[in-house]
Amino acid sequence: MLIGERVVLRPIQREDLPRLWELISDFEVAVIGSSGPVVPRSLAQFEAGFDQDLTKDHNDRAYFGIEMDGELIGEAGLHRIDHFSRVCEIGIGIGREFWGKGFGQDAVRTLVDYAFEHLNMNRVGLYVLAEDPRAVGAYRKAGFVEEGRVRQHAWVRGRYEDELVMAILHEDWTPRT
Repeated sequence: MLIGERVVLRPIQREDLPRLWELISDFEVAVIGSSGPVVPRSLAQFEAGFDQDLTKDHNDRAYFGIEMDGELIGEAGLHRIDHFSRVCEIGIGIGREFWGKGFGQDAVRTLVDYAFEHLNMNRVGLYVLAEDPRAVGAYRKAGFVEEGRVRQHAWVRGRYEDELVMAILHEDWTPRT
C-alpha cells in the first residue's frame, strides 16, 4: 500500500471490480480519461479483462485502487514504464462525485513519490486535455510542468481538442516528509 495525505493506493482486488466499473464507466469520467472512443463495457467484460490481465507479467505498469476513508473512489497507475530510460506515464480515474476535492492530486503526488523513490524513474509524464482546467491545475499543483501542446490530438465530444504534454523530472521533485 502507498499512503498519501488523504488517500491510500492499494492493489485492486477482484471484489473491487463492481465498484470500480461503476466509477469509471460513468460517461463523463470515461470521456476525459480515454485516449480513444468511449465504448461501453459490461461488468462481465470488465471482469474478464481483469482475469486475463492476471495471467500476464507486467513490469511496464503498476495500477492501484484509490481509497479514501476505506471507500474505493477510483484508480491510478503508472504505465509505459521504461526501466532503461527511466521514464513512465501516469494516469488516473476518479468517480465524478469525488472531483475537485483534492483526492486526485494526492493520489498523483503519492504515485510520483513511488515512481521516483521505488522505481528509480527520472521522468513521469502525461497527456491531458488542454481544455480541462480542473485536471491541468491539479497536475500543476502536484509539480508537473507543461512541456508542449499537441494540437487537435484528441477527438472529444464531437470535435478535436488539443492535449498538453506535462511532466515532472526527478530533479524538480520535492519528496514529502
